Amino acid sequence: GRRHWQLDLHLLWEDRCTPCHGEAGDFARKFLVVRDGKLYGRHADRDLRLFLQNHYLRNNEIEAVHAMLFAQATSQQQFRKKCGSCHEKAAQLARESLARRGDELIIRDTGEPLSEFLKGHGNLEAGDIAFFVALLDRIEKEVHRP
Repeated sequence: GRRHWQLDLHLLWEDRCTPCHGEAGDFARKFLVVRDGKLYGRHADRDLRLFLQNHYLRNNEIEAVHAMLFAQATSQQQFRKKCGSCHEKAAQLARESLARRGDELIIRDTGEPLSEFLKGHGNLEAGDIAFFVALLDRIEKEVHRP
């Protein structure tokens, strides 16, 4: 079978990238910038895809890691702020507690739609629910890649 990190982008990052670059979200927000719809390194100022092609990734991993870093560089760090006191990492939460029923993200143990569950969870405001559903939907796809 395939190794776990070949299916899970966050484990891939932890395995190959964290020792030098730290957490993916922190790295993306600190060292990457989006300009004209492309992701660039702040210091090297070159298209990140070009860098990734020569930096410890296989061809089939480059686009997936690029997409993950792009999403993190362009998103607010709300998970840590709103959820971090109970949930250490969004990827771990997605891995352990979420599943997919068709296109809908559900709570693995109960089958309840995530959007419904979040209405009564963590003192989230109504406006936060769509943000966290979209965030966790993206992350669930990153940790459960086909």
